[in-house]
Amino acid sequence: METIAIHDLITVLPGLFCIAFVFSIFGRGGGDFILPFLITILALPYFDLASLSLFLIFTQGAVMLFVYGAKHKLVDWPLGLALAAMVGSSAFFGGYFSLNVNPIYLKGAFAVFLLVSAYFIGKGGKEAAKRERFGTWHRRMPEEEYDMNFLYIFLPVGIIAFVAGMLGISGGGLIIPLCILVGGVPIRLAMGTNTMLVLTSSGTSFMGHLVRGSFP
Repeated sequence: METIAIHDLITVLPGLFCIAFVFSIFGRGGGDFILPFLITILALPYFDLASLSLFLIFTQGAVMLFVYGAKHKLVDWPLGLALAAMVGSSAFFGGYFSLNVNPIYLKGAFAVFLLVSAYFIGKGGKEAAKRERFGTWHRRMPEEEYDMNFLYIFLPVGIIAFVAGMLGISGGGLIIPLCILVGGVPIRLAMGTNTMLVLTSSGTSFMGHLVRGSFP
């Protein structure tokens, strides 16, 4: 297995710091920037870089979860745990089965993922939740109370996590807009709660890659 040269490591660290800093503001792992950045700088196989990206996102997610959850109280813990159950299992299998897919297809899927993410982020609008509707979950936070369309987002979040696990990212670029636009989750809570999903998705998909022996 190839190793990372010291001069490449010195080159890549400042860029990773900047990406993590910017995306942490929005409660995202930044894998859609971290992975292309690693591919550009490091001469390693795609699967090794995907595993490395997931490991870095996991580390960042642990810090973000502490800041958003313990410090700012912006994590809806019951919602996060409910979604994490789906995200964790889906991301693991995505990471595990990724080595069965030709890297060129994964790179193409990654490009599509970025375009879809950009579309939903720029789309705006919101699907209002109605308390009497089946699948609606009334949430009561210390400083906010809201209704959300839980069943509208549960399965799509799992699909996103599976694809993200294959690609080597956390999927927050789609999960956050989905929670806001379709689920009806307030934007700050969506970003805060996503930090738990970043941690879960990156951690379990990294394990899926690791089980298959993919890590530089």
